[in-house]
Amino acid sequence: MAWTAAAALVGVVILLLPAGRVVGQQLWQFLTVRQVAFIRVNPWPEGVPSPEVKLIRLPIPPIPARDVEEARGRVRYDPRMPRAWVLNGTPKLSTTFSLSAGTVVHVADLELALQKAGVTDQTVPPQWDGAQLALHTSAIVIAEWPDIVFAQSLPLTLTAPPGFDFPAFSALVLRVVGVGPDEAQRLAQQMGTTTPWLAPIGVDVHERATIEEVDLNSGKATLLQENWDDGTLKRISLVWSVPDRVYSLSGKLSRELAITFANAVQ
Repeated sequence: MAWTAAAALVGVVILLLPAGRVVGQQLWQFLTVRQVAFIRVNPWPEGVPSPEVKLIRLPIPPIPARDVEEARGRVRYDPRMPRAWVLNGTPKLSTTFSLSAGTVVHVADLELALQKAGVTDQTVPPQWDGAQLALHTSAIVIAEWPDIVFAQSLPLTLTAPPGFDFPAFSALVLRVVGVGPDEAQRLAQQMGTTTPWLAPIGVDVHERATIEEVDLNSGKATLLQENWDDGTLKRISLVWSVPDRVYSLSGKLSRELAITFANAVQ
């Protein structure tokens, strides 16, 4: 479960990055990812290379930590944990090294994806072809209780070639996966240089999942509740952020406990 939590900090931005290979580049612009959200999307159009993020380096599995002090020494920031009364027992702690994943933009693939998605009011700038995009986490701290995983990172960063219009690119990709034009533009304008962290929720879980925005003491968060076919709870996931952290909580816990947990992180 720990490795799944760490990989999720990269994997949830799959919506924003199309398929491709990663090669080195010397000059970059840096965009900070501070806002987190879930969003429902359609499948990538059939017959077009699907959007995927490829890890740049071979990942190293999480390393167990004896306590918060040991975790702090590895990640070089102060891990924040919920107050002791929220959950019973002491969590198992582990850390990962920073993770990086990336891709190369292929204009022809985007044009074909727009065509197959029936989007006729969008064009793909030819200068985007070959643009290299990469996502980077800090070292990650993971805390595990039975059936509950809590992961945290410093704000994620995206790197892109100088002058690359990331909000326009994101709006275009959102259109391909079924987000309406007004909503895609709203999200794109909201991005600016603080790009949202978007977790794509496929149409295959629409009937078994609910998404809602909830209010935490620290601001807005997005809560995803997934159910089994019989309607019983499968998993709750909560993602939120503050200026210097991105958090992910997932497991078999109630909506109320998830919110209480997030409010108790200090």
